Amino acid sequence: MRISPFYLFSIVFLLIQDVSTLPLNYLQKSAILAEVPRPITSYEDAERPFFALLGKLSPFQLAKVLSHDKNNRWFSSVFRDDNSEQVITEGVKSKVESSNTEFEMWLGEQKDRAFERILENIGGSRCHDKSVAPGAVLASPSKIRPNYFYQWVRDAAITVNSLVEYLDDHLFEDPVMYNLQATIEAYIINSYKLQRLANPSGGFKTLAGLGEPKFMPDSTPFNGPWGRPQRDGPGLRVITIANYIDLLDKYQKNFTTPELLSQGSQFVFDKIIKPDLSYIIKYWSSTGFDLWEEVDSIHLFTSLTQLKALKIGLNLADRFGDSELHKKLVIAFNSLRFFISVDSGFKPSRIPYLIETPSLVIQGRRSGLDIASVLASLRAHDIDDSEDTVYIPFPITDAAVMNTLIALMDDMKYRYPINHELLGISSGYALGRYPEDIYDGYGISEGNPWFISTATASELIYKLVYNLYKLRKGLEIQPEQSQLFAYISSLPTSAKTIHIPYNSQAFKSVTASLIDYADTFLAIIRKHVDAEGHMSEQFNKYSGYLEGAEDLTWSYGSFWSSLRWRSKALELMSS
Repeated sequence: MRISPFYLFSIVFLLIQDVSTLPLNYLQKSAILAEVPRPITSYEDAERPFFALLGKLSPFQLAKVLSHDKNNRWFSSVFRDDNSEQVITEGVKSKVESSNTEFEMWLGEQKDRAFERILENIGGSRCHDKSVAPGAVLASPSKIRPNYFYQWVRDAAITVNSLVEYLDDHLFEDPVMYNLQATIEAYIINSYKLQRLANPSGGFKTLAGLGEPKFMPDSTPFNGPWGRPQRDGPGLRVITIANYIDLLDKYQKNFTTPELLSQGSQFVFDKIIKPDLSYIIKYWSSTGFDLWEEVDSIHLFTSLTQLKALKIGLNLADRFGDSELHKKLVIAFNSLRFFISVDSGFKPSRIPYLIETPSLVIQGRRSGLDIASVLASLRAHDIDDSEDTVYIPFPITDAAVMNTLIALMDDMKYRYPINHELLGISSGYALGRYPEDIYDGYGISEGNPWFISTATASELIYKLVYNLYKLRKGLEIQPEQSQLFAYISSLPTSAKTIHIPYNSQAFKSVTASLIDYADTFLAIIRKHVDAEGHMSEQFNKYSGYLEGAEDLTWSYGSFWSSLRWRSKALELMSS
């Protein structure tokens, strides 16, 4: 077939027009990987014309550009174009009241209670209900009003990852009373079984069944109507199991469960991790229900955790010699990374915060604000892995993540009456899921604060402080964040970016105020747990009393994780 010169000219002209007119509608402008990721060390390394052009290319055009890019470099939103800044080194004081000894004692006691109650909700561990399969993680022991007596793939992966983190924090000293290694390995074996169960989402042969969100506690299918599929589970499961394999290598340990000890890590990779990775490769561009199980669409939490799993998969495929899978993972990673940064609408240029479900904003049904966006950043980035900041969009250092939390606080401090007594005080607030929420824990009326959301706020802030001290990095405060910092310290509000150099008097004062401010979210939690430290799903926005599913595993996990990062941040600050 011959193409006329006029027709060829028309195609070229349209492509040029397409590139020149597309809006730059996202904060992070990035080059896409052609091989294994390699970070750049400074913003000056970037060729600015090329850097700007990438943001205007369609995936097809990008592929052509990458074929001529010999360096295949990767850019992150931590590098900013804005050079206007105000430097402050001293004269800053905190406005937040520091925690007292009684509060510190409560934190330690509640952290232990939270961890023990996590284990009580895992079959074969310290679970009181013998009908729960070994390794199955109950969302809650609540069987009526509401019935959460199921195992969710998402909740289970996040929960078990806390057990992995506990082992790492304690140098793999596994207390006899906890027996964490057996519990984690029971979860891995249970995951193998769940993957292969035919269920309403599909079967194992087509991989569709891996999108099934929940199962019965005895590890049989749940056949009732539900919001399915939910596509975040496989990625989160990859993250957790891969973290455990890495932990075994780090401490030169072996599996202890006979089924896994005889098979080894190769078996876990081939039979459990690889199917989940293959599911993401196949379905990352398909809609599914969000982590709140309400909306069938594309979601930031799902996409970002899937991308993290694919990044892990690249390293595992290389380690276990699966070159064919590695090739597929590269393509999927590139495509999903480009989608998140460019085409998704997760970070429009005119909105300072992240959008969890863009389709709802387009339809005019929601503002897009959702604590799930902050959860996505926390779950998709290993703060001790510097590569995650470079390769995966929206790390905690991205201004849009903190802006999301700030916007949620600005809404919910008025929305929930129990917050009104805190207005005008340098304190955090009780936070819910999203402003338009109408789920009250039992039915549909009006939304309440959640323990998960409130603890997540504190975890984000602790991680920010930890990150600054670990990297010995000064604090950058964007104009849209200056009001918050003026609220918790004597810093002024500013139309410029405020730079506070590392280890200056101002730096020490502001980071101390951040720790104290994060503590206020935990102080709110303290007010709303019962006398024995029990946490439900929610607490009433008028009375503050516990509501929703009792002893929600994820509530305890969120609180425990927040305390974990508080300890790590304080340790660095005092060293």
